[in-house]
Amino acid sequence: MRKIVVFILMVFYSCQFLCSAENSKEKFLLGCDFYKKAEYKKALDQFKLVENEYPASGVFYNIGNTYFRLGKIGKALVYYERARKISPFDNDINFNIKFLAEMIKDQDYKQTFFSGVDIFLLKLFFSFSFFIFIIIISVKLFRPGKTLFWPIIGSLVFFVLFSVLYFVKYQQQKQVEAVAISNNVEIRSGPGENFKVNFTLPEGKKMIILGRSGSWLEIGVKSMGIKGWLEEQYIEVI
Repeated sequence: MRKIVVFILMVFYSCQFLCSAENSKEKFLLGCDFYKKAEYKKALDQFKLVENEYPASGVFYNIGNTYFRLGKIGKALVYYERARKISPFDNDINFNIKFLAEMIKDQDYKQTFFSGVDIFLLKLFFSFSFFIFIIIISVKLFRPGKTLFWPIIGSLVFFVLFSVLYFVKYQQQKQVEAVAISNNVEIRSGPGENFKVNFTLPEGKKMIILGRSGSWLEIGVKSMGIKGWLEEQYIEVI
């Protein structure tokens, strides 16, 4: 009886998933139709509905395109970056990011090959290299007369290499990146309007969030080597 109940529940949830997927597809296609007709606000409404149900790189990419057509560069870059996190080597996504980054003269959108490497892949290589190293050491311990100098050195080098790469990637993943979604965002010396304005950032500027104090965020801009505080409402996290 229990197996029958489990089977019925599986069928029920499978049907729900299929219906949801079909519904998302209809909304997405409707959004594409509105986009082709240059009805960008209506297209955005449909794409945003799909985003809640099916957050995929293709959906983020189309939302980015729509925001660009609406003249919202910051929002467009937020969604292009979200798309790139899922599909880091997609040519269309990278082209659009490069185009907008050059338009606003922002160097922080440049992507290296390493930044596109999946952390889970590095974790797999790290675990595998450690496993091989332990096996070789174990063989040497149980068979002292066997010459394993180069296998030990080779496995150790790979283990250290992938350990460093995994650590660096892990630190990168911990960084919270955001984009300015308003123009001339005031960056202050402290968390509050009573602190002086040190500089302003243009819409679309990419930054790293370093800390928080209430509704104020401490941010850093890599390419400029600067830090400061701004109100949370003027940025959106990628």
